[in-house]
Amino acid sequence: MEVKTIARLADIMSQHELTELEVHEGEVLIRLSRESASARNLVAPVVLEQTSEASFAKEVPAAKTLMITAPMPGTFYTSGAPELPAFVKEGDHVGMGTIVCIVEAMKVMNEVKSEIAGMVGKILAKNGSPVEFGQPLFEIKID
Repeated sequence: MEVKTIARLADIMSQHELTELEVHEGEVLIRLSRESASARNLVAPVVLEQTSEASFAKEVPAAKTLMITAPMPGTFYTSGAPELPAFVKEGDHVGMGTIVCIVEAMKVMNEVKSEIAGMVGKILAKNGSPVEFGQPLFEIKID
């Protein structure tokens, strides 16, 4: 399930003041829940749970913040070549489809593109370091 779809589900929850929503799509289960406004007298952040590890971006505890994760194991690079500037820096704005890094696997350079729009809050991997599948690479604060 795409991050855009999850964001739309969260918007629907807010618009209709729902406290819980569960959607099944194939083998993927998305469950969104929050405390009711009457319970805390304010709207609590939406919490995402996902049973599939095929997700490209995963929610972190802070509201409106998503992680861009490694799509495969390999070596993390912030630019296309050592002499080139980084694709993104902390504080940069990224749109959907913006190249944020490269993960090299078996001598193949795989571009990692953002599937969400927002600001790069933190870069969580070090340039040239090995990364594992699903490892958080970037913290993105959603627009």
